Amino acid sequence: MASAGLFEAALDHAHARGVLCGGIFQTSTIAVCPNSGVSASGCHSKLIVGGLALVGIGAAIGYFACKKASCCSSRVNTKIKLGEPKVADTVDLEDIGDKKAFCRCWKSEKFPYCDGSHGKHNKETGDNLGPLIVKKKE
Repeated sequence: MASAGLFEAALDHAHARGVLCGGIFQTSTIAVCPNSGVSASGCHSKLIVGGLALVGIGAAIGYFACKKASCCSSRVNTKIKLGEPKVADTVDLEDIGDKKAFCRCWKSEKFPYCDGSHGKHNKETGDNLGPLIVKKKE
């Protein structure tokens, strides 16, 4: 049933009970759902079923939209060693030299070292990520 039909059915049902509508008190002994020939009691059932169907459809759409949004944003690492259970890298202190920047955004092509990819990520998301900088004491 179209939503306009539901609205008209609700008005007809309200008129059957004698309510104020448009500034005029109206009563009717017979209320019929538009274009259906159903009595007032059958019309009431149709309104309830139609309303529940609309609520159910809205809930389903909301659930799937939320699920889609959360599945895409929950994973941080989307490209580095995805086949491994845990990504752990070791760097010797001798290899660091005076200073080295390590990636924390998981977007670097030189992972575990930073290549500045966090800058693009920050612009796209409004985030404030930056690298971990390890340096020798001066």
